[in-house]
Amino acid sequence: MIREKISTLKNKADTQNTLAYTINKAALVASNRCQFGTNQEFIEFLSKKFDKACKGKQENVSFHEILSFHTSDNITPEKAIEIAKELYGDTIGLNREHSFAVHTDTDELHIHFIWAPRDFNNKVYYQPNDYRVIEKKLTELEIKHNLYQVENRKALMPDLETQPRKSKKEQALEQRGVKTFKQQFKEDIAVALEKGITTTGFFAHLHNSGYQISPNGKTAYSISKDGSTFKASQLNVSYASLVKQLNEQHDFADLLEHYKNKEKPKDAEAFIATARKVDFLTKSKYQTTLVKHFSPILGDDKVEYFYKKSSNTKAFDYYKDPSKVSFNDLSNQSIRAGLQRLTQDIKEPGALHCSGPEHAKKRMWLEFKMMNLEAKGFTLSGYEPSPADLKELEQRKADYAAIDKKWKKTPEAPIQPVPVIPEPTPPEEPETPQNVPQPQPEPSKRRRRSIYCP
Repeated sequence: MIREKISTLKNKADTQNTLAYTINKAALVASNRCQFGTNQEFIEFLSKKFDKACKGKQENVSFHEILSFHTSDNITPEKAIEIAKELYGDTIGLNREHSFAVHTDTDELHIHFIWAPRDFNNKVYYQPNDYRVIEKKLTELEIKHNLYQVENRKALMPDLETQPRKSKKEQALEQRGVKTFKQQFKEDIAVALEKGITTTGFFAHLHNSGYQISPNGKTAYSISKDGSTFKASQLNVSYASLVKQLNEQHDFADLLEHYKNKEKPKDAEAFIATARKVDFLTKSKYQTTLVKHFSPILGDDKVEYFYKKSSNTKAFDYYKDPSKVSFNDLSNQSIRAGLQRLTQDIKEPGALHCSGPEHAKKRMWLEFKMMNLEAKGFTLSGYEPSPADLKELEQRKADYAAIDKKWKKTPEAPIQPVPVIPEPTPPEEPETPQNVPQPQPEPSKRRRRSIYCP
C-alpha cells in the first residue's frame, strides 16, 4: 500500500469540491456521518461539518490524501475500507470529521481520505514526520492481510534516496509526451554521474556539456543552461546526495567557487521590441497569465515583473522608450506574460522584432505562434524557424488541442447515490403522543427526513 498526501484545503469551497469529486466517482463511501438524500445534499452537509470544525486561528479546513493498493492485491471495496479504518484509526485517529471514498476506475484500487485537523476533543492534529508512524503501520497491515509488501519505504530505509515530487505542470507535459527542460537536465546529469567518479569529474562533465554552476552558499548551488535554472535539490544532486554517490577530491566550497569563476560570459540580451506607439501600462480586462502570476515594480526607466509565488525571481523588464520587453527568465509562462504586456499596450497591431541568442529567439517565436498573435494583426521578425521548429510547433498545437477536447464538458447521466457505511447508529426518535392527530403529507410532495450520526 502507498499513502500519498494530495492537498491541503484552505476553505469550505475547496473541501466541498474535493468531496464532490471523491464521492460522485466512488464505488463505496464511509464516513462518521450517515448519508441522507442525494449525493449533492450529503456533500453539502459534510462540507458544512468540516467547516464548522475549523475554529480560532486554524487555517486548514481539511486534508486530502490517497491510500493505493497494489494491482496484485485481490481486495474488495468493503475490505479496503476496513483496512483504511484500521490504518488511520491507529495513527491519525478517526474521532474527527472524515470521509473515505473507494475508487475502482484505475488498475489500482485506491481510497480518497479527507479529514479534519481538529478532532471532537478540540485537539488539532500535530505529528511531525508522521510518515514514519504511518509507513510502519502500513507494513504491519500488509503482513496481516497478506497484501503486496512495499520494500523501499523511507521509514524502514533512512538512507533511501527520494525523488522530489513532480509538479502538476510536469506531470501534464509528461502525459503529452513533451520533454521538459527539467527532464533534459536530469538526463544529462545522469550521464555526468555515470562518467564522473568524483565530484570534480561530475562538475567538469556538466561544464563541458554547456552547463553553468552557480554557488548559493558553501554547499548549495544551482545548475543553468540556455536560460533555464534549477536548484541542485530539484534535480536530486544536492551536496548530501553527491557525497553518497561520488568521491570527494577537493573541498566542495572551493570547487563551487572554481566553477563560478569559469562561468561562460552571459548571453546577449533577449528581448522583443516594437516601433509602434504604446499606451504604457494599460490595464487588462481579463485574468491573463500576466495578471494572475506576475507583480510589477515601477522604476525610473522601466517596470520590473516578478513571479508572485517567488518575489525574488524576476521574469522580465518592460521599457516604454524604446518599447520592449527584456527577459530574465525564458520560461513559456514568462515569455507569454511579456508578450501580453507589450501587445495589450500597442495602440494598433503591427510588427514585433525579437533579438538574443538562438535558443531564446526560438522560444519567443514558439510562444508568439502558440498565442496566435498573427490573427490579431501582429508579425514577428528576427528568427527563421527550421523544419524541426515547425514540426515542434505543430506537435505543441496538436497536444493542446487534444487537452482542450478532453477538458470540454460533456453531458453526464444523473449520478446515483453510492452506498455509504455509517459508523454509529442514528439516534432514536422521540415517542409521539397517541391522542394527537398527525398531519398527513400531501400526495404530490415527497417527504424526506435528514438523518445524521453525532
